Amino acid sequence: MDLWPLCYAVSPMPTPVAHALAGIAVYLASRQDHARWPRQEDWVLFGSTVFAACAADLDFGIRFLAGHNYHHYFTHSLGFATIFCLAAYFFARWAKRPLPKRDAWMLGVAYLTHIVLDMFSKDTVAPFGVELLWPVSDAFTISPVLFFDDIWRGTLTELFGLHNWLAVAREVAIVGPVVGLLWWRRRKQVAH
Repeated sequence: MDLWPLCYAVSPMPTPVAHALAGIAVYLASRQDHARWPRQEDWVLFGSTVFAACAADLDFGIRFLAGHNYHHYFTHSLGFATIFCLAAYFFARWAKRPLPKRDAWMLGVAYLTHIVLDMFSKDTVAPFGVELLWPVSDAFTISPVLFFDDIWRGTLTELFGLHNWLAVAREVAIVGPVVGLLWWRRRKQVAH
């Protein structure tokens, strides 16, 4: 089955696995209450933080509306991250969250992790990198040191092939220990 209408054959970015793990890391690093895991009333913030870490890839949907691939363009920029953070703040105030500034910062930092991870990813589709400084500059930025591999998406065989499984394993090996360390630190704090 050809997946070409959904996205291009090679995707220059980590998978949602790495982005979600980064969101969990931001949540664990940001919490001050020493609870082992989100309290029941905090599951919304936990889920929102994971969503924010993945949200920049919603630009895949623009392709269906505009007919052009905008992945790694303005949604992968510091400018859009700022807009996202401000929107999160106003939404948190509207939802009467007890700490809207903290919530907005958590979501903004989670969003920024997405951009950082994508900057450190092998990019085989021009333009290379992310439009980091939009709207000030349309230039694309990519790290000279790449930790993450590209993802093959042309067919179902490629999507679930060995290359992609190894790419996901690498993401877990890189981002997973950060989550593990933060989880361990939280458990240690709760024990004392």
